[in-house]
Amino acid sequence: MIPNWITLGRIVFSFLVVLMFEVKNLPINIIAFFSIFIVIFLDFLDGYIARKYNMSTEFGALFDITGDRIVEVIFWTYFAYKHLVSFWFPVIVLSRGIFTDAIRQQAFKKGIKPYDMFKSGIMRFILVSPWMRTGYAVLKVITFSLLGLCLIFKNNSIDFEYISVVYHIAYIVAVITVIVCVIRAIPVLAYARRHVFSK
Repeated sequence: MIPNWITLGRIVFSFLVVLMFEVKNLPINIIAFFSIFIVIFLDFLDGYIARKYNMSTEFGALFDITGDRIVEVIFWTYFAYKHLVSFWFPVIVLSRGIFTDAIRQQAFKKGIKPYDMFKSGIMRFILVSPWMRTGYAVLKVITFSLLGLCLIFKNNSIDFEYISVVYHIAYIVAVITVIVCVIRAIPVLAYARRHVFSK
């Protein structure tokens, strides 16, 4: 299925982005910077193709979520490794992902697809609404691209007068992105409280 290949492609591509940032060469670093946008766009593209051409499958939904997790962990861990964000950023994102995915697996065993835990209301808005999904994707693009820009300055010893301003903006947006990431786990936790922990 084409969407699954796109998901696999963005996972592989995210590793390549990190490798390009590791090469302390300005043109290659710039390519890596713009590649961040492509990786996040592919996240939108696989879901769009799956819905538009009726290619949605249970495996595809789970694989898409898995792809999201891997890409996020790669970028958060790498930027933490480069001391651009705190160690706690990838820890929080990874812990949240493991916990919610474990709950989704329990739901999946009951025949409930990852995005069908809630049919309506605020929980569904937080979990799958275009506003939240697109908003979160935009936050990730801004966060990772700003951190990537800071890394370009750092790798190539570029003297830029406002680098500290760019870094502080990147850090603030990164904090907001992690908060939104945690907020988007609330519906899954609510499902667990109702259908898993209650038993």
